[in-house]
Amino acid sequence: MAPAQTQKKQRVALARYPASQQYIIDSLRLAFAKHSDWTLITNRAEVEGAPDLQWSDYDEIDWDVLKDGTLVNSYVIRKGLIRKNHLAHTVALYVSKNPDSCLKRSVPKTLFFNLSFPDELDELLQDELYDVAEAFQNDEESGAEPKWWIVKAALADKGNGIRLFSSREMLDSIFENDFAVLSDDEEEESDEEGGTAGAYGTDTRVDASQLQEWVIQEYISKPLLIDPTPGSDSLGHKFHLRVYVVAVGGLSVYVHHPYLALFAPTPYELPSATDDGPVDLSSHLTNTCLQTAILGEATPEVAVSTLSAMADRVILGGPHQGEKLGEANVHRIEDQVAATVADVFKAAVSAGTSFQALPNAFEIFGVDFLVDDTFNVSLLEINACPDFAQTGKELQTIIDHLFACTLETAVLPYFRRQEGELATEGPEEGEELVQEFGKLGVESRGLRKVLDMQVSKAW
Repeated sequence: MAPAQTQKKQRVALARYPASQQYIIDSLRLAFAKHSDWTLITNRAEVEGAPDLQWSDYDEIDWDVLKDGTLVNSYVIRKGLIRKNHLAHTVALYVSKNPDSCLKRSVPKTLFFNLSFPDELDELLQDELYDVAEAFQNDEESGAEPKWWIVKAALADKGNGIRLFSSREMLDSIFENDFAVLSDDEEEESDEEGGTAGAYGTDTRVDASQLQEWVIQEYISKPLLIDPTPGSDSLGHKFHLRVYVVAVGGLSVYVHHPYLALFAPTPYELPSATDDGPVDLSSHLTNTCLQTAILGEATPEVAVSTLSAMADRVILGGPHQGEKLGEANVHRIEDQVAATVADVFKAAVSAGTSFQALPNAFEIFGVDFLVDDTFNVSLLEINACPDFAQTGKELQTIIDHLFACTLETAVLPYFRRQEGELATEGPEEGEELVQEFGKLGVESRGLRKVLDMQVSKAW
């Protein structure tokens, strides 16, 4: 008589997201539908006790029921990665101890500081921002093209609070005008005018008295330029890569393929200040949320592609103008991304308490990179709870694919180990886990492990 098959334990996954992110629930349902031993529930009241898995928005996670044996889709503490000023500190500390790290080349010079009022700039430019003040002086004395910088609020998201400047006057204007506290009358006036007061619109402004942590970063003024819709434009557009990174336990890290490429809405032009206003950001905006906030109804249809699908695109600027991007350069870019992701997580672990790896947690991060006209990549920022809608409807199946891969790599092996089954945590380092999931219409290679380390005292 054949031995009876062991009945799989029925498990519950609790998924809670705001109504505006219903598409995440839909993608999760597709991923879990292939596993009869899992039930996906979106109402906490329907779950008795603690769910086996919480896969929810960070603000919806019930940390009180988190205990050994349960799994959650977020680390509790990860500010060393996701806050712009903390990330800059994390990288600087790591590079000081590891001067051969690729982070020394792949992270633009970044200065972090605290500021609440514009009159604090004088002192900052003599101290934390001395490099910026020195650049101002060198530009003035040499008469050369000015060096451009980008300023960001450390805690702002969706591209809010991003500004370009190349002079002390422009920097003063940003904090005195764009980021100044609005009076009640000014707020009322901007509301009556549809929220368009200010150089970039009130939808993109931030309040310096509320957001006091800032970073200034060298602006990469020679990006790789490609036409987002081949044959429609003789001028190149700037784009950035959105790479989804899956961190598991304490600690394995994977990058998901394909990478997304998000394009600016208008052809790229070198930044310049006009006589009657600040820099026109339209050719520099690759963040889709920021494009909508500034351009409003005039925003063109968002152009999103994948890096792997751009191998046959023609480069429209820089030293490689007229050449095709090519498979070799695509792989070169991918390898740089993989190395940078691995080192930035090593840096976060070594930084101490600003990132704590939990053995019963995993998380999907949205990591943004810029590629310059010599195919070198620069890490821009790391986003927790990324906006998966940036793929657009046409490429939404990439998110389905990402969630299915994450389920197979981060979730199912965790519970198989609990049940005493042999569990494999995805591919070995450098290899790829290919998860078949419907017809994506794009080259989908799944997850590539880029880091595998044991964090001591992983809580």
